[in-house]
Amino acid sequence: MASISTMDEYSRKAAESFIQSVVFVDDKIYAPEKKADTSEKQVTPPKKRKPATKSGQVSEKRSTPKIYNEELAGYSPHDIQASFAKKSIVCSLHQPQKRHAVSIESATFKLCSAADIVIVDWDLYGDDGVKATELIENLVTESLKEDPHQIRLVLVYTDSFNLFDISDRVSEKLSNSMSMPDEIDFKDSDKGLAFHTLNARVVILGKPASRSDEFTDFEVSEVDLADRAICEFCKLAGGMLQGSILTGLASIRKQSRRILSKFHSGLDGPFLTHRALGIPHEEAFEHIGPLLVDEIEAVLEDCLQKPLVNDSVLQNWCEDYWQPTEEAKTFVSNELDTTDFAINFCTKGMGIKDIYDSGNKAGIEKTIKNLKKNPPKWPSPSSSNFNLLTSYLSNETAGEDQKELSILMSQRTCYGHDRILKLGTIIRETENEERYLLCLQPSCDSVRLSKPSTFIFCILRKASGDKLTHVVRADKNNIELVYKPKIENAVTKVFRPTKGVVLASDLLFKEHGDQKKTFTWIAQLKPKHAQRAAEQFARELSRVGLLESEWLRLRAKI
Repeated sequence: MASISTMDEYSRKAAESFIQSVVFVDDKIYAPEKKADTSEKQVTPPKKRKPATKSGQVSEKRSTPKIYNEELAGYSPHDIQASFAKKSIVCSLHQPQKRHAVSIESATFKLCSAADIVIVDWDLYGDDGVKATELIENLVTESLKEDPHQIRLVLVYTDSFNLFDISDRVSEKLSNSMSMPDEIDFKDSDKGLAFHTLNARVVILGKPASRSDEFTDFEVSEVDLADRAICEFCKLAGGMLQGSILTGLASIRKQSRRILSKFHSGLDGPFLTHRALGIPHEEAFEHIGPLLVDEIEAVLEDCLQKPLVNDSVLQNWCEDYWQPTEEAKTFVSNELDTTDFAINFCTKGMGIKDIYDSGNKAGIEKTIKNLKKNPPKWPSPSSSNFNLLTSYLSNETAGEDQKELSILMSQRTCYGHDRILKLGTIIRETENEERYLLCLQPSCDSVRLSKPSTFIFCILRKASGDKLTHVVRADKNNIELVYKPKIENAVTKVFRPTKGVVLASDLLFKEHGDQKKTFTWIAQLKPKHAQRAAEQFARELSRVGLLESEWLRLRAKI
């Protein structure tokens, strides 16, 4: 991506590398078969049969379905397929039978549900959108049930003249669906012809026709459909971080064969030996997950270009995507350009202190000097301007987006339903919302449990000043906590295991014993963050008390 210089190019390239499959549903993909002529004709004597060829092949040609091409209308499914093929994206042309349904059990639905993008013709066999609407409803609502976090792009591609009518009918159908939440989001830029649901984007596109000017931006030819589809997909996942993640996922896909080759069948025997020698041997297959994670991490480290996002893209983000707040404008004063400061902040990082420390930048010089307290640390969190600087690129000054990022970087996302008590688990006493506990139990002592077991915790207290070490999400709020690995903050609790581990029931852990307090599962730290917390606590426990010269002890701290 060295030649990419804008956010739009970056997002489109990332989406293009990620998208693998498209399904185009239409009733005119294949030419209709000619009906046999059953009228009475004069019987003529058969012609003399030709001798068989040496290969034994029958000389008559078998009829095969032909791609439908309405030359007068300029319609060609082949052009649609070719437009995606040029981008190395598989486009499946699917023509459902007229009598076949598009319910969740149908072949049409199952094919579409496996695709990254679905393109459907509105008027299938002259039904004026009945099947298309049903298919779209099933794709959106069923994905919310089965795969609620799967993003989906659905394009309606039609020669109908009134695109607004189609948009209204589809959105109304989804809004009235029993399983569909009342969240249909229309954006001004979509001009009423596209909308978002919780996990999908639906866009109404017209084949080139003589429509009014208000539909011009939503008319697309077959040869340009792939470009438009990628553009619309970017609106589902088009941020800088989302583009980077799509690029990473695409790299993993491309290296899938190489990853698989590392686990070839020749290792089956050694692995089963590893399983047989282990105690308990049933846990061996749980080791496959960490092995796969290591390979994926190696792919991302070795295959992604560095830097993943160049300075030109960062500059374009500041110029075209960033909207400075009033606080940002106040921060740099009237003498400086807010966008220039944002560009320097993004591209120079700590070097910005040298750019605005020349004495020639009125207004900001004092601010930068204030942020440079306690060198070499920069910026200083104790500075009154620290919050203004760290929220300069944000849409709000409360720091909630910074907290969200800190949660993402330090805590493991739980994609399943089970919550296990182990090293790095943060829980909260249900009777005391001010007291949070960080589990420091060694990992090997959190599994294979057969009786009530004691777990060690360190108390996390709510932050009251500038210092904080953890941010957790509880009761839809971000909670700031401070971790102090001190002996006086250590507590122990006893829990009864289920199937060898302490498992939460509806996010609740119930203490074993007479007190029987309950604790709410709050978060799970990522392994390295949990290990760091355990090491900090262990360091406190391993302090050595000894007699030494006070003069020497004090001199050692200079």
